[in-house]
Amino acid sequence: MDTESLKAFLAVTKHRSFSEAGEELHITQPAVSKRIAALEESLRHALFNRLGRDVTLTEAGENLLPLAEQILRDMRETERRIRELSGEISGTLKVATSHHIGLHHLPPVLHAFTSAHPHVNLQFEFLDSEQAHERIARGECELAL
Repeated sequence: MDTESLKAFLAVTKHRSFSEAGEELHITQPAVSKRIAALEESLRHALFNRLGRDVTLTEAGENLLPLAEQILRDMRETERRIRELSGEISGTLKVATSHHIGLHHLPPVLHAFTSAHPHVNLQFEFLDSEQAHERIARGECELAL
């Protein structure tokens, strides 16, 4: 089991589609299928029911889902903590925000932040409050406004 396979598993679960998971991960659909097959082989259980274009989780997949999310959160947190030892703030900060806040209130704050922390890669998604809350709860973004 490796993190790339877990990322593929989460993307397929999210999109209920191997091809859309590939688009999210910037890899081909066959590469996603290969990662899922390797993960299923290592766990000795099918993770998805594949009926035509319909993709749903098996019981094993349902059990893996919260664990995979936690493993990837723990990996990101571990990397962040080790990077912080250098005293330099770097990495990716995923932010979910509404259009109004993002367009009208954040620009001066972002200018100051990026000047103070040039090694931070800011990634924004414009979402409504409920979607932003879900992203935070799933560990898919670190900050929601």
